[in-house]
Amino acid sequence: MSRATETCSSAGILGCGHSLPAATRHNDDPVFNRLPREPGHTGAFDTVDFFTGSQERRHLCDGEPIETHMADAALAALAQAGMGPGSVDRLYGYASVPDHITPNALYRVHHVLGLPREALVVPVNSEFSNFLTSLVLATEAVASGSARHVLITCGSNWTRHLDYSKGHAFAAGDAAAAAVVGPAGLMRVVDHVTQTHSDQYLSMTMAIRSVDIDGHANLPLDQRGLPTPVYSMEAAGSEVYQSLLLNGLPDLVNQLLASNAVDSSQVSLITHQGSRRLLDHWAEAIRPGAYLESLHDLGNMTLATYPVNLSRHFTSITTPYVVLAAVGTGCHLTALLLANHPRAKASQAAPPKPP
Repeated sequence: MSRATETCSSAGILGCGHSLPAATRHNDDPVFNRLPREPGHTGAFDTVDFFTGSQERRHLCDGEPIETHMADAALAALAQAGMGPGSVDRLYGYASVPDHITPNALYRVHHVLGLPREALVVPVNSEFSNFLTSLVLATEAVASGSARHVLITCGSNWTRHLDYSKGHAFAAGDAAAAAVVGPAGLMRVVDHVTQTHSDQYLSMTMAIRSVDIDGHANLPLDQRGLPTPVYSMEAAGSEVYQSLLLNGLPDLVNQLLASNAVDSSQVSLITHQGSRRLLDHWAEAIRPGAYLESLHDLGNMTLATYPVNLSRHFTSITTPYVVLAAVGTGCHLTALLLANHPRAKASQAAPPKPP
């Protein structure tokens, strides 16, 4: 039995929820006009001939805050768990990209939900594994008796922070999702593993930087007229994507399964979803019983990808295990093994899910 099994066996997810912006963006949207589309274009990795698989994604409209969706997702998760905001002892998660260096908008979510003043707020900035890291911390807090109910909510507004001349921007979508962790959860953390490749610290970064438009350097500004951060994945990030992430993620998942004597056919898998090529490769390398992904209709929701897909399928997953496998900046890989209890969930009255 793993250390995580011994300490966290009674704590797990009681309910999930998600919220998506109403606005949609398709492949012919004018925002993609600056993307190089020719196969084999110089620097081919960073063109849409690699980042394929998305047909539709959701995006925030001007003035639409991601924290509104984070709060809506949280309310749906609380409702499914059968409790109200007053029962929350801690709030974990992250709003990304935040409007301010500090505070994170997670504090705004605390206010909108009307959580108790005594509820500890813990912003977890571990892009893109924020939900996974929060789930580990929440499980440990509940298992230790430090908290009884922990709410996790993560939201992504990354469509506002991309250079749309870069192929990795092609799949981007916005979303938010949440989960409630408490005693005797319906989906429980069994074990987790992580690898940190800090030698690739600068492979993927979000910073204030200029964007080249028609040969001119432009500094993107937000609605307040202030410089806004832009994500970059240059040569080093491309190499990491095609080597470490491509093969490192399935190796880590298979290591996790082997150490817990779980066959991949017993697993429903949720991973990062930036590219159809990656998803197909990971499916072949891991061979899960089910692969729960939404690249075609929701694109790459960065940190929200994992909880959104978990929420969409939470009450219908029938495999005895679920694996969440994240890639992230820093550079790191994280995988969680969850034990699923479908019979208990089948008896739970689930409220209607957001669209």
